[in-house]
Amino acid sequence: MWRYRNAAHYLIGMITAMSSMVHWTLPLVGVLFFLAYEVDEDFHISDEAFHDILEAMIGFFVTVTGLIIWRLIL
Repeated sequence: MWRYRNAAHYLIGMITAMSSMVHWTLPLVGVLFFLAYEVDEDFHISDEAFHDILEAMIGFFVTVTGLIIWRLIL
């Protein structure tokens, strides 16, 4: 069963999505560092990091959707 883990993961996804408005490389670097961190953490403490990655991606996609809608309206 899925359980809520940490709001910071949603925030990381949101910041990653908003950083794309500054330069296209920032989200790429952010995602790579986040994935490296989560994989390393899962390797050492086996905390099922895929839940954390899923939460970050939910924050990312919700923010991207909001930015696209905002761009279409304005």
